[in-house]
Amino acid sequence: MTARDGAELEAWWRGFVADGRLPEALQLVQGRLIRSVHKGSLGKSEVFVKTMSFPRAKDRLRYLLRALPAAHEAAMLRSAATAGVRCPEVLAAFGERRLGLPRRSMLVLRALPVVAEPAAPERRVADEVALAMHLLRAGIEHRDLHSENFVRTAGGELAVLDLQSARQRPPSEPSAPVRLAVAARMLRERDGEVSRSAVDAMRACGMLATESEVSAALARRDAEAARYRRSRVLRCLQTSTEFERSVSWSGVRYAHRVRTPDGRWIRGGRELREAWLGQRVRQLEDGSPPRFGAFFRKWWWLGGGRALYVPSTWSDEQIDAELAATSAFCRPSPPRRAGQL
Repeated sequence: MTARDGAELEAWWRGFVADGRLPEALQLVQGRLIRSVHKGSLGKSEVFVKTMSFPRAKDRLRYLLRALPAAHEAAMLRSAATAGVRCPEVLAAFGERRLGLPRRSMLVLRALPVVAEPAAPERRVADEVALAMHLLRAGIEHRDLHSENFVRTAGGELAVLDLQSARQRPPSEPSAPVRLAVAARMLRERDGEVSRSAVDAMRACGMLATESEVSAALARRDAEAARYRRSRVLRCLQTSTEFERSVSWSGVRYAHRVRTPDGRWIRGGRELREAWLGQRVRQLEDGSPPRFGAFFRKWWWLGGGRALYVPSTWSDEQIDAELAATSAFCRPSPPRRAGQL
């Protein structure tokens, strides 16, 4: 990296500290409430810039006594590279605290030469499992091992991305609890033949040593998948990338961050909360756009009660039909038998 590149990185960082923004030349790839990823050029290199702010108290407390995300991920990436694992090269890691609390974090990575994956899913899964086991033996527990965090490079190697949630351990043969935890995470998004291929690959490389460990990993996968799904549904009752939560003297209001059609409030009871949650379930399951703009819950000492913001053009019959349909989504479906492939 040249001195000119270093000066440009410093300018990016100073701008981000000042107003939370990056140059317009950097294209937004992923934008969330606390973290954004941008793509651009630095000299002759293509780079990715990962930034993080800490708007919520829980985010500030989380990093009060631990390394800021950029510094932590930079250390994990350098450890992985030392272990012979292909991963993005760290160009710079910046962080700022005020009064001891985290305020800004920025990581700049050189982009990998990624190519389209020509291999069959079974081969790809086997490579991912082998790489995850290599990381474990090197003392790196990657805690977000979904398929999008593995990419194939132009040289044919499988590379790993996004080590922000990785954890460092002494290099050694991993213990059974650690192996089972990683196996469960890798199995969470896989079903059918792909899941069976993953289990076979895990048996072959030693990630799962016995049939009892296979059963335990599958049961843990199912439990974690249920918790993850529930957490995604309940984001409609929290401040998140998609929703905002505001507290007032009269109660709590939950609303979509995106603009919804003009409407009116209808009052009711628990069925309105079920409709608000059911709308979120339907959105996650089939991508249906939101129809209810907001949900309000009055404090119990003011008499309780709930209200839902519906489009002003709806008739009473349309409202009743939509409430019935969305409430049905709120009711849980029969769970899959634990340990089932």
